Amino acid sequence: MPKTLIGDCKAIAYAWFKRGMPRSKPPIARGLTTFAVASVMPFVRWLDKLGVSRFSDVRPIHISNYVHHCKSELKLRPLPLYGRLRVIDFLWVFATDTLFPLQNYPWGNSTLWRICGIGKVKGIDAANKNVGRTDVIPPDELAKIFNHSESIVWGIESELAANGIGYHPSDDQLSTICRDAVLFIVSITSGMRNDEAIGIEVGAWRRELKDGVLFCWVSTIEHKTGKGRVEYLVPELTLNALELLGKYSVTIRNELEQEIRYLSRIVSPDNPAEHLLRLEKARTDSKKLFLERHAPYGKIEDQHVQALSGAASNVAFDRLAKAAGSDWQLRTHQCRRTYARTFVESRMGRTSLIYLKWQFKHSSMSMTQLYASNPQQDLSLFDEIFQQMTEFKIDLIESWLDDQPLAGGAGEKIVEMRAIPIKDRAALLAQTAPHANIRATGHGWCIATERGCGGAGLYEATRCPGCKNSVIDEFFAATWQDIYGQQLELIKIVDAGPAVRQRAERDLQIAFDVITSLGLSPINDDEAED
Repeated sequence: MPKTLIGDCKAIAYAWFKRGMPRSKPPIARGLTTFAVASVMPFVRWLDKLGVSRFSDVRPIHISNYVHHCKSELKLRPLPLYGRLRVIDFLWVFATDTLFPLQNYPWGNSTLWRICGIGKVKGIDAANKNVGRTDVIPPDELAKIFNHSESIVWGIESELAANGIGYHPSDDQLSTICRDAVLFIVSITSGMRNDEAIGIEVGAWRRELKDGVLFCWVSTIEHKTGKGRVEYLVPELTLNALELLGKYSVTIRNELEQEIRYLSRIVSPDNPAEHLLRLEKARTDSKKLFLERHAPYGKIEDQHVQALSGAASNVAFDRLAKAAGSDWQLRTHQCRRTYARTFVESRMGRTSLIYLKWQFKHSSMSMTQLYASNPQQDLSLFDEIFQQMTEFKIDLIESWLDDQPLAGGAGEKIVEMRAIPIKDRAALLAQTAPHANIRATGHGWCIATERGCGGAGLYEATRCPGCKNSVIDEFFAATWQDIYGQQLELIKIVDAGPAVRQRAERDLQIAFDVITSLGLSPINDDEAED
């Protein structure tokens, strides 16, 4: 590549690394390498193919064609497109640091943000515009993979218990399977990013007993925002899995210690710089829990033990999912978002609150209280949970505004509102959903912002359908069919007395009205088949 292009790219990368962009902090080292690989290298290669050897020779037509290439041919979405094009923005911002600066502002009358389409994103995407399009692991697939991983851990526990304290496992394949399973359990039960999970050191966890409740913490280094050492709250299962891996990985860790002793004894290496780098990395990796055997360029003779890499983690997850009988393309970055989404769905009542009680020890403990109890926790994880909360609400409200039937006082009002034309529904959702007060009752949604019924509707389901704050959608149809069936059973009890029968007949009619409002039969399909 032309040295003039490379030299100026190094200059702007260095300027960004030392000073940061206007009104923002400098990046961490990882951000710099990502910038080089994802943005600088593709653009430099593009210009070289065109015969352009200096940035001062770049014209608006070059930039326009490059943007078109990235959008139309590479089909990059807004955020990846932004990452690809920002080298051009940096060349303009840090023009005084280059020898051959750009001659014209690259974006005309617009900005990079709008050129990429991020400024035009609406609806659910607007609420989530700063978050990548990471998939949430489907519940059925998640259950398969988690149960498989848990069974591996229990098998390892049985093996270690049967063989005693001095047992050193020698089966490399089984050790790898154990490592992969524990890494997944840690990732999905903590919300850690992958680089934080694979950075866990041996023994970097603790148990804390507070008011008779056991709290389990795992410590690691947070790199993305530069916070440093942070702690994640995890269930006891996770700590047990980490402790088992610590015992089961003793063989591979001893192998690394032997290499360190061997490297330390070499007085005059052929390549001193490379030797010292390898020795220092080996010493650092010796503290890590998740290790792998790495053969550079496939050369078995050069194989050595090192900390598990991000790429190897994805390979491990793919292997784990297939072994669990899942067709899902499991990737490490899916775990953090799945964790956040599971938290939100539990808190909103879409799934069982047992998850929250298991993970956070007490269902009434707010995230703010939890964070305040341990300032070493990763605040960005809570930001991601709040982001998922907004996304969940947008999905839910948008489903209410579609054609699905609704019951409940507020549900009927929403159905009436559908006749009113809305100029930009997506923008309206993005604006209002974060502030909407929505709670699940187990048989419907409550949108009360005042005291409402004082919670009585939680225990007396038939109070909700007539309430002005109630929305009952298709998700709760099976619940109301069950309520209907229960009232039928009560009516059939001849010696229950007139009061019980009268109450059952009233609730039967209420349940019937809800079910018919949803366009369904009072008896579900399973009962009809019986």
